[in-house]
Amino acid sequence: MNRTGSHSYIADEPIVARGTDAGPNPVQYLLGAVGSCMSVTARDIENDEANLTIKKFQVDVSGETTHYQDGSSKVTNIDIKITAETNLSPADHQFFLNEVVRKCTVHESLIGSIPMTINFV
Repeated sequence: MNRTGSHSYIADEPIVARGTDAGPNPVQYLLGAVGSCMSVTARDIENDEANLTIKKFQVDVSGETTHYQDGSSKVTNIDIKITAETNLSPADHQFFLNEVVRKCTVHESLIGSIPMTINFV
Protein backbone atom coordinates (compact mmCIF):
# COMPACT_ATOMS: atom_id res chain seq x y z
CA MET A 1 0.00 0.00 0.00
CA ASN A 2 1.30 3.44 -0.93
CA ARG A 3 0.22 6.77 0.48
CA THR A 4 0.39 10.30 -0.90
CA GLY A 5 -1.21 12.92 1.29
CA SER A 6 -4.55 11.53 2.47
CA HIS A 7 -4.85 9.04 -0.41
CA SER A 8 -3.85 5.37 -0.50
CA TYR A 9 -3.26 3.37 -3.64
CA ILE A 10 -2.00 -0.01 -4.74
CA ALA A 11 0.84 -0.51 -7.20
CA ASP A 12 1.59 -3.93 -8.61
CA GLU A 13 2.94 -5.71 -11.66
CA PRO A 14 1.03 -7.90 -14.11
CA ILE A 15 0.98 -11.64 -13.50
CA VAL A 16 3.43 -12.21 -16.39
CA ALA A 17 5.93 -10.05 -14.46
CA ARG A 18 5.37 -12.10 -11.28
CA GLY A 19 2.90 -9.63 -9.80
CA THR A 20 -0.73 -10.14 -8.86
CA ASP A 21 -2.14 -7.42 -11.16
CA ALA A 22 -3.89 -5.85 -8.16
CA GLY A 23 -3.23 -2.37 -9.50
CA PRO A 24 -1.34 -0.33 -12.09
CA ASN A 25 2.42 -0.72 -12.21
CA PRO A 26 4.66 2.29 -11.45
CA VAL A 27 5.13 3.18 -15.13
CA GLN A 28 1.35 3.17 -15.62
CA TYR A 29 1.06 5.55 -12.67
CA LEU A 30 3.66 7.82 -14.27
CA LEU A 31 1.77 7.84 -17.58
CA GLY A 32 -1.51 8.30 -15.76
CA ALA A 33 -0.06 11.25 -13.86
CA VAL A 34 0.71 13.01 -17.15
CA GLY A 35 -2.82 12.50 -18.47
CA SER A 36 -4.49 13.33 -15.17
CA CYS A 37 -2.47 16.50 -14.79
CA MET A 38 -3.48 17.66 -18.25
CA SER A 39 -7.15 16.98 -17.50
CA VAL A 40 -7.01 18.84 -14.18
CA THR A 41 -5.14 21.71 -15.84
CA ALA A 42 -7.82 21.95 -18.54
CA ARG A 43 -10.52 22.10 -15.86
CA ASP A 44 -8.58 24.78 -13.95
CA ILE A 45 -8.31 26.90 -17.09
CA GLU A 46 -12.03 26.43 -17.77
CA ASN A 47 -12.84 27.56 -14.21
CA ASP A 48 -10.75 30.72 -14.73
CA GLU A 49 -12.14 31.58 -18.18
CA ALA A 50 -15.81 32.61 -18.23
CA ASN A 51 -16.02 32.33 -22.05
CA LEU A 52 -14.66 28.75 -22.17
CA THR A 53 -16.85 25.65 -22.09
CA ILE A 54 -15.18 22.26 -22.42
CA LYS A 55 -17.56 19.80 -24.04
CA LYS A 56 -15.06 16.93 -24.13
CA PHE A 57 -11.52 16.49 -22.87
CA GLN A 58 -9.86 13.09 -23.12
CA VAL A 59 -6.19 12.28 -22.75
CA ASP A 60 -4.73 8.96 -23.93
CA VAL A 61 -1.15 8.33 -22.85
CA SER A 62 1.20 5.52 -23.79
CA GLY A 63 4.88 5.06 -23.23
CA GLU A 64 7.86 3.01 -24.22
CA THR A 65 10.16 1.43 -21.66
CA THR A 66 13.68 0.38 -22.58
CA HIS A 67 15.23 -2.51 -20.65
CA TYR A 68 19.01 -2.59 -20.32
CA GLN A 69 21.44 -5.52 -20.00
CA ASP A 70 22.27 -4.62 -16.40
CA GLY A 71 18.63 -5.20 -15.41
CA SER A 72 17.68 -1.54 -15.17
CA SER A 73 14.99 0.10 -17.26
CA LYS A 74 13.81 3.57 -18.17
CA VAL A 75 10.78 5.20 -19.78
CA THR A 76 12.28 6.44 -23.05
CA ASN A 77 9.26 7.95 -24.80
CA ILE A 78 5.78 9.17 -23.93
CA ASP A 79 3.02 9.65 -26.52
CA ILE A 80 0.07 11.86 -25.58
CA LYS A 81 -3.14 12.19 -27.57
CA ILE A 82 -5.57 14.91 -26.49
CA THR A 83 -9.10 14.87 -27.86
CA ALA A 84 -10.90 18.08 -26.96
CA GLU A 85 -14.08 19.86 -27.93
CA THR A 86 -14.74 23.41 -26.76
CA ASN A 87 -16.92 26.35 -27.71
CA LEU A 88 -13.85 28.32 -28.85
CA SER A 89 -12.86 29.43 -32.33
CA PRO A 90 -10.19 27.22 -33.95
CA ALA A 91 -7.42 29.70 -33.10
CA ASP A 92 -8.55 30.10 -29.49
CA HIS A 93 -9.04 26.33 -29.18
CA GLN A 94 -5.43 25.74 -30.25
CA PHE A 95 -4.24 28.43 -27.81
CA PHE A 96 -6.20 26.70 -25.03
CA LEU A 97 -4.59 23.31 -25.82
CA ASN A 98 -1.12 24.86 -25.86
CA GLU A 99 -1.87 26.48 -22.49
CA VAL A 100 -2.94 23.13 -21.04
CA VAL A 101 0.41 21.63 -22.02
CA ARG A 102 2.39 24.66 -20.84
CA LYS A 103 0.67 24.78 -17.44
CA CYS A 104 0.68 21.03 -16.76
CA THR A 105 3.06 20.56 -13.82
CA VAL A 106 3.81 16.90 -14.51
CA HIS A 107 4.52 17.48 -18.21
CA GLU A 108 6.79 20.42 -17.40
CA SER A 109 8.62 18.34 -14.77
CA LEU A 110 9.30 15.44 -17.15
CA ILE A 111 9.87 17.18 -20.49
CA GLY A 112 13.62 17.60 -20.02
CA SER A 113 14.08 13.94 -19.08
CA ILE A 114 11.73 11.98 -21.32
CA PRO A 115 10.92 12.79 -24.96
CA MET A 116 7.19 13.39 -25.42
CA THR A 117 5.03 13.56 -28.50
CA ILE A 118 1.70 15.37 -28.23
CA ASN A 119 -1.06 15.06 -30.81
CA PHE A 120 -4.21 17.16 -30.69
CA VAL A 121 -7.29 15.54 -32.22
